[in-house]
Amino acid sequence: MAAARPGRAGDPFADRMDVIGKYVVSDTLEAADLTRANTTLVPGTGAVDRARRRRATGGRDLLVTGSPTPVRSLLAEDLVDEPRLMVMPVLPGGGKTLFPTDGVRRMLDLVSTEVGRTAVHVTSHRRTDT
Repeated sequence: MAAARPGRAGDPFADRMDVIGKYVVSDTLEAADLTRANTTLVPGTGAVDRARRRRATGGRDLLVTGSPTPVRSLLAEDLVDEPRLMVMPVLPGGGKTLFPTDGVRRMLDLVSTEVGRTAVHVTSHRRTDT
């Protein structure tokens, strides 16, 4: 994200990104590679433990962007309460899967949909009465 919006002082999105805490989940980056302020490196294997600790201490919501790998792990461990998906009219023909491949059926309740200019935004809640 830092590379996408470098040196954009006065840009409301970039300014907000500098203030809020961010976690980068990676097994290949070093802490010195992280240039955006308030950014913490989390090894890929530590993402689920970090999310569990955050939930146990009443931490605020987490937003995961840019990588399906931590999302798959968080979904598999039942740590996602409100999946928000952007469905775009593109068939990529390959790539990484967002959903766990463990064969477990996870039920969601549809909360809302919003049709945007380039995507449909779908918000669901994890169903707890399955």
